[in-house]
Amino acid sequence: MWDETGAIRKDPGGRLNIALVYPNTYWVGMSNLGLHTMYRVFNDHPSIVCERFFTDSPRSVESSRHLNDFHIIAFSVSYELDWINMIRILLDNRIPVRREDRRGSPIVMAGGAAATINPEPVAEALDFCFLGEGEPLGDALADAFFASNGYRGFLERLAKVPGIYLPEQTRPVYEGERIRGFEGSRPVISVVRPFDNPGHSVILTDKTVFQDMFLTEIARGCPFNCRFCTAREIYSPFRPVEVDRLLPVLDRAARSGKKLGLVSTSLNNHPRLTRLLEEIDARGLKIAPPSLRLGMISEELLAYMKASRVNEVTLAPEVGSDTLRAALGKRVSGEEILKDVISLVRSGIRDIKLYFMVGLPGEEQKDIDDLIDLVKRIRQTFIQVSRGNRRIGRVSVSINTMVPKPHSRYERAALLEPGEAKKRITKIVKGLKSQSNVIVSFEGPKWAYIQALIARGDRRVLDVLTEMAAHDPSKWQEVLRSWPRNPDYYALREREPDEILPWSFYSHFERDQCRDGEEG
Repeated sequence: MWDETGAIRKDPGGRLNIALVYPNTYWVGMSNLGLHTMYRVFNDHPSIVCERFFTDSPRSVESSRHLNDFHIIAFSVSYELDWINMIRILLDNRIPVRREDRRGSPIVMAGGAAATINPEPVAEALDFCFLGEGEPLGDALADAFFASNGYRGFLERLAKVPGIYLPEQTRPVYEGERIRGFEGSRPVISVVRPFDNPGHSVILTDKTVFQDMFLTEIARGCPFNCRFCTAREIYSPFRPVEVDRLLPVLDRAARSGKKLGLVSTSLNNHPRLTRLLEEIDARGLKIAPPSLRLGMISEELLAYMKASRVNEVTLAPEVGSDTLRAALGKRVSGEEILKDVISLVRSGIRDIKLYFMVGLPGEEQKDIDDLIDLVKRIRQTFIQVSRGNRRIGRVSVSINTMVPKPHSRYERAALLEPGEAKKRITKIVKGLKSQSNVIVSFEGPKWAYIQALIARGDRRVLDVLTEMAAHDPSKWQEVLRSWPRNPDYYALREREPDEILPWSFYSHFERDQCRDGEEG
């Protein structure tokens, strides 16, 4: 069914059988480097066989086995809305959603970015969760599985592993609507140090977003302090990969015949970028850079992108106002953004994609006007510098409502009410409608509302997620209206400064108070 190379097939007999499930389509899941990494980690272990499942592949890709045939069902969850898909997959396979109803047969776990940000909405569905970076998990699972004589013994052995979170052993204590505290042990987020075995494409296929690329991490974590982002908190510290450790991956990328997709929160901040680009060039590889950090685009990088014939880049100004952008932790001015646009277009870039948000704390109507004005200035600069080219490219503008995420500096902020968010987005769309070569897209604020409900939810949210999983998305608003709890309590409201949050039992904020004064 799937045209791919690199899939691993093993005899399941005598091995720990793990179903690695990405609760979205094959197209989306195979674009996720974390899935490739865990597939490699599990199958590198001689005592584990791991096979993949997706929403459009209800039987395993490798051997068409049923989900129920595996000892452990491991969900890799990157986005909050995919928790609903996870529950739907369990329902479709007649697997009880709640842990207490399964009694360890099968064992259901989850990992990935969404799990590390806040696993509590699905905690009662999981036998265990893995928080943080999953490379140590293969050895831990195999050791616990073969050394224990039952479900309880298996969990007891896992409990000692950094990153393992057993929801049954760590429980919130409620006092009315609020959480008063937590009982039980506190999990520790897994951080891989030294980071010398970067994630990279394991299976190559054209049926994916990055079909023409071989992906590899060149760093993990983030050196910046953007207040709306979770990357620094859950994946700190920033760890560039030594170039010597990347050489075997570069060799494999060269043999693939594809472009090299460099994965990092900040390509510009790799301390050995010059040598890295030299090694890439020596292998005849063309690069596909990640989103570029504004204000840090070097001449060296521009030259290599030109040699690689890169014709499209992604930039994230986030907002139009310099003042609001600085408040977010991005200290780059509109003038610096325009200078970067000039440099990029002169280096052969034809198309630029811009990411913006609405609904940030402190945002006013003037900030919406500033956003419209900045896009117009970027477009004007873009066209002026592009004159003389055979084709003038386009400026694509993507707008989303800011969702206050756990572990970000805005985790306690209110979510902008969807009706007001729609007004602001509509104003931007109308303000840019007359601009040729500008294309505007946006995600509906109702999706931001549902994302916020899940992202900031506690264990009491599982009931409504299960109901949503049993209904078509067109019925979700009706499901929310019939829920006995008020969804606004989770999605919209600002949290009090002293309120204990559902994910507070493994928060990093207490160790990083000094970061408030750092550069973004």
